Amino acid sequence: IKSLIQDFRQPVSYLIPTIIFSGCIVFAVSWLCGKKSTIKHRISFAFFLAYILVIFRIAFLCREPGSRKAISLVLFETWGHTFHMHAMFVENIIMFIPFGVLLPILFRKFWNVWLCVLAGFICSCSIEIVQHITQTGYLQLDDVVTNTMGTLLGCFIWRAWKVIRKIWTRWYSIAGALRYGR
Repeated sequence: IKSLIQDFRQPVSYLIPTIIFSGCIVFAVSWLCGKKSTIKHRISFAFFLAYILVIFRIAFLCREPGSRKAISLVLFETWGHTFHMHAMFVENIIMFIPFGVLLPILFRKFWNVWLCVLAGFICSCSIEIVQHITQTGYLQLDDVVTNTMGTLLGCFIWRAWKVIRKIWTRWYSIAGALRYGR
């Protein structure tokens, strides 16, 4: 846990300025284009844009180009034997949970879990390929698997939230009807 907290300090430090920047971009674009979208949708899109920008920075801008050239196609090789390696493995899962939550919030077609997971898989493969080409990260099968698992976990969290919200709304309306004798 200590390694996880230490490793997430840097990306979290990018988050607030990136959310503010993304919010400004989303609201400016929607205002300029005259798009009639809800404030909830704009805020969700700003968070998604901020998330994408932070992932881009972590994946491509935090390392010297040409510094990493290896390819690892061995499954679970990155799990390793140290707590720090375990933490890095778990971090790759955590890193894609927001992808699995935000994508279905923004786009109805990604309510289909398999389509959402496929999008996470394609996005992860793209990151790995670009990292390999630019040599800013190792091309690792484990990263694709863990990122895809994170997307799946995010989808499950989103679905659980929808079910909880539906139950809460139904209970609240029943309680209100009983309270006011309707």
